[in-house]
Amino acid sequence: MTSQQKKSKLRRRCDGILQELIRSMYSECLVCGKPSQVGHHYYSKGSCSALRYDINNIVPLCHGCHMGIHTRCDPEIQNTINEVKGKEWLEELRVKKRNSFVKTNMEYYENMEKKLKLLTPYKLK
Repeated sequence: MTSQQKKSKLRRRCDGILQELIRSMYSECLVCGKPSQVGHHYYSKGSCSALRYDINNIVPLCHGCHMGIHTRCDPEIQNTINEVKGKEWLEELRVKKRNSFVKTNMEYYENMEKKLKLLTPYKLK
């Protein structure tokens, strides 16, 4: 396995831990109130590596609302998120996005995995 493959595997493992953490923290979709099934990255993983594992950047959604954002670009879902979370939350994320940079190497993902595991209330496999 190449070092890039190892890094990708570790990143996917961290992503999985984050999703489990979000599902354990939030029982309801922020938009419609159905059971929460996924943690949506308000600022996408590709647009800001520094916010990829920031809990404040993650919005608990059901699959329907999540697909509404990614397939239909539904502005009502986005507007509801903005209204519920508030202007201060949004501005804080914008500042973090502008002012944050992380080097996403193996060490970064290894440390992130440890941090995420500390936050999880369940036994990891």
